[in-house]
Amino acid sequence: MLKTRGDSVRKVEVTIPEFTVPPASFTVIVGANGSGKSTFLDMLGLILSSDSAMDFRIMGTLINELTGREKTQLRRRYISYVLQTGGLLEFLTIRENIRFAARLRGKSIFHVDHLTGQLGIADILDKRPGKVSGGQRQKAAIARALIQEAPIILADEPSSALDTESARELMATFKNLARAKGTSLIMVTHDQKLAEEHADRMYRFTIEKTGNGVRSTLRLDSNCQR
Repeated sequence: MLKTRGDSVRKVEVTIPEFTVPPASFTVIVGANGSGKSTFLDMLGLILSSDSAMDFRIMGTLINELTGREKTQLRRRYISYVLQTGGLLEFLTIRENIRFAARLRGKSIFHVDHLTGQLGIADILDKRPGKVSGGQRQKAAIARALIQEAPIILADEPSSALDTESARELMATFKNLARAKGTSLIMVTHDQKLAEEHADRMYRFTIEKTGNGVRSTLRLDSNCQR
């Protein structure tokens, strides 16, 4: 898979030779800022199209041959997304945000209290996103993704607003909750230590200079596989 971004002055070529995610696993993608982590996550989430792809499949479906409408339908069926900023609807309470996501997927809303209790945000459910901390918004976004019971969750730096110890605790909880639902969790982060502690497998972007920019290539880290 290949995606080139930038302009004639400076280009960033994001190259993905191979990327495989086992069912119910926790896969982490690490790399420096600007290496293409979020770009790749958007391609996996079918938000951004690649320039070329030999064999790109999600849940067995060949993405290369799908129309824009078909990609949208596939994304709604199989993928939930945790944005770095949370991406919550500001006019709804935390509880309403999570319930709204469940209803969109046709899922039960009766597990909201239990799920948010496990994530440590049961006491903020009746507050709006603007009235809680960045870390609490990220936890609410995780709850919203989990309640949808999608086979795949994509997470963009979901613990960036937390201190180191809180981030470790959240990653352990997020991983366990996703695995219990049979969900494959794919997360991007610049925190290599956090990735090494919790990931079942880790992919790493490495950067090399080209004539008028850089090439960032994603490769499996053979030292981090469980």
